[in-house]
Amino acid sequence: MPAVQKHFDDFHSKIKLDDDDEKAKLREKRDTILRVLDANLPDDVPKYDNFHQGSYSMHTGVVPLDGNYDIDVGLVFDCKKDKYPDPVALKKKIRDALDTHGRSVNIRRPCVTVNYMRGDEIAYHVDLAVYAKRDDGYLDIAKGKENSEANKRVWELSDPKKLTEVICTAFTNTYDLAQYRRCIRYLKRWRQVQFSSGAPLSIALTVAAQKWFKPYFEMSGKAGDLQALVNWVNAILGEFQWASVNGSNQLRLAVTLPVIPYSDLMGWMTEGQMSTVKAKFEVLRDALQEALYEDLPEVACKVLNKQFGDDFTVPEKAATARAVVSPVISTGNSA
Repeated sequence: MPAVQKHFDDFHSKIKLDDDDEKAKLREKRDTILRVLDANLPDDVPKYDNFHQGSYSMHTGVVPLDGNYDIDVGLVFDCKKDKYPDPVALKKKIRDALDTHGRSVNIRRPCVTVNYMRGDEIAYHVDLAVYAKRDDGYLDIAKGKENSEANKRVWELSDPKKLTEVICTAFTNTYDLAQYRRCIRYLKRWRQVQFSSGAPLSIALTVAAQKWFKPYFEMSGKAGDLQALVNWVNAILGEFQWASVNGSNQLRLAVTLPVIPYSDLMGWMTEGQMSTVKAKFEVLRDALQEALYEDLPEVACKVLNKQFGDDFTVPEKAATARAVVSPVISTGNSA
C-alpha cells in the first residue's frame, strides 16, 4: 500500500468548506435574506422559524468547482398545509418578498432559490425549503414549481431535522466520524469532476455513507482513507439489484432516505443515467484498487488525480523508498 494518507489529508483541506470567510459570507447572505423576508412578507402570511439543513448542518460541505457557494435554510411557517392548498402559492409570496435588486429568485420544485450575482456569474445562492407544521411533530414540505401541473404541486411529509441528526450521529467515535465525513467529501468532489449531468444527488452520496461506509484504520492506528474508500465503493456496487421499473427489468441502486418519507434518492434516474452511474462507480473502484496496489505514492496519486481532479495533487518522484504494506480488506471498524 503506498503512503498516500498525507495526500488525502492535503486534498481534504483544499475541498472542505471550512473557510471562515466563506462561511461568514454565507451566514451574512442568509441573515440578509431573512431580514428582507421579515420586512416584505404580507401581513396575512404566518410567522416562521428557520433552521440550517443540508451539507452545512451535516458538516459535509465541499468547495464548489464553479465557485457557486450555497447554504440550505428551512423555513417552518406557523400554519398547517390546509392554509395553502396550493403550496406554490406560499412559495410565490416568498419569491415576491425577496425579488429585489442584486438578487434573482427562482421557484424550484424542492425550494425557493435566491441567487447573488457577481457580474454575470452566480457567486452564492441560498436554498429556502418551505415547511408547514403538523400535529404529529413532523413537517410538510412545499413541492412544486410555478408552472407545475396541479398534481405536481404537493405537500410532502418530511423530517429534515431528524435526517441531519441521523447523518451527524452515524459514528460516535471521533476518528471514525472524521473519516466518514472526509470520505463523503471525497465522493462529492468526485461527483463534481466526473459528471456533467445525471449525477447522483449529493444527499444520496451522504446517505449511502450512513448506510454502507465502514471506517478503516491501520494496525498502527493511522487513518487509511484509501482502503476505506475501496471498501465503501465496493459496498455501493454490491447494492445494485435487478428491479422491475415500468415493465422493464433494470439494474438499479436504491438509496433510501433513513427518515420519513423513506423515498429512494436514486429513484428519479432513468435507466441510462443509472447505467452511467454504475459504470463510473466501477471506474472509480478500479482506480482506487490500482492506487492501493501501487508501491510509489506519486504513481498512486496520479491515478487518484484522474478521478478526483486537480486538487488531488501529484507529488514529485519520491527521493526515498516508501514502506509497502500489503492491503487488508476490512469488513468493519478497525482501530
